[in-house]
Amino acid sequence: MARDINFTDAEHFEFLKSVSIFKKLTDTELKQVVKYLYVKQIDKNETVFARLSSEQILYIVRYGKLKLEMPGQEDVIYEKGDVFGEISVINHKFRSGTIKAVEPSLLISLAGKDIFNTKKIPAEISLKIIVELAKMITDYLSTAENTSTYALIENGENDYVEFKSTLRYNLYTKKFDKEMEHAALKTIAAFMNSSGGTLLIGVDDDKNILGLKNDKFKDDDKTLLHLTKLIQERIGMQHTSFVRAVIEGTDGSKILRVDVKPSNIPAYLTHNNDEIFYVRTGPATAQMKVSEIYSYINSRFYH
Repeated sequence: MARDINFTDAEHFEFLKSVSIFKKLTDTELKQVVKYLYVKQIDKNETVFARLSSEQILYIVRYGKLKLEMPGQEDVIYEKGDVFGEISVINHKFRSGTIKAVEPSLLISLAGKDIFNTKKIPAEISLKIIVELAKMITDYLSTAENTSTYALIENGENDYVEFKSTLRYNLYTKKFDKEMEHAALKTIAAFMNSSGGTLLIGVDDDKNILGLKNDKFKDDDKTLLHLTKLIQERIGMQHTSFVRAVIEGTDGSKILRVDVKPSNIPAYLTHNNDEIFYVRTGPATAQMKVSEIYSYINSRFYH
């Protein structure tokens, strides 16, 4: 169901000027674009588009709330002023996820074919819009969380990516070892206290995929449950919402992928009855000195 909106009305025009992809346009340029905008009203639980659909339409949320569902990833929420659909418009390929309305919503739409049609929208105006769309895609793809596991392995360890051969098994002593668990938790806590990152368990420092067989868990659920309990007990229940863990691959090539978001509260790791504060320093994890913790926490979490 759709309804007409006069986009040149002051209220709607001011809203469009605030949308990220139109911010570089002059009022005159924006008025040329609004000729090709149309609206789409979405009911609660209605699907805007499904994953693998082939439409190339850009959407702007006028009001309401929608969610993006992607396989193996946490849902993303879109609200007033947010833009989505940019990847399909730029690469002219299938949708990478499914968008559904969480509540009744009104969307402003712009067809990709109109953006690239210089007879409708002049090239200099289209270019400004495309540059902003490209920035959105670059920001999205530059995060480790949105990079494929195998691409992360190929690129190697860095400030935001770390490999661990096992979660609990010491390959040298051939025994289960609490220090192996501690090493993984150090990285997770450091990512929380810094800018986030991804821990891959089952991969050695030379990028070889060792799999999870050495940890000898009964099944994948037991592996994930063990990690969750470690985080709850050693870092804190309140920090579990910043972690998303999944197991990828099959048989001997399985990898435990742990995506960690930056925490909004300090994350201390309990070890031998001490609470230790870890941060990322380049591609490594470091324990922060007591004399430095207050200043860091104040600037990182409360500034």
